Amino acid sequence: MDIGECGVCGQWASGTRFPSGNRRPNGTTPMDNFVCYRCQEEASRLPGRLVRLAVWQERARDTAGSMI
Repeated sequence: MDIGECGVCGQWASGTRFPSGNRRPNGTTPMDNFVCYRCQEEASRLPGRLVRLAVWQERARDTAGSMI
């Protein structure tokens, strides 16, 4: 259990770190995506299609922000 700022709602709470999908030069993947338990629970209630859409939109925002 970690405590951090949720990447979905922005609140500080307990949650889980997930891999970012970005590979380091040494081949490892950082665990730098943090999602609080409340947002994880809400996402588990959504149909899989909506979850995939939300993840895709979040990744698109992250990619657009890193290009600036």
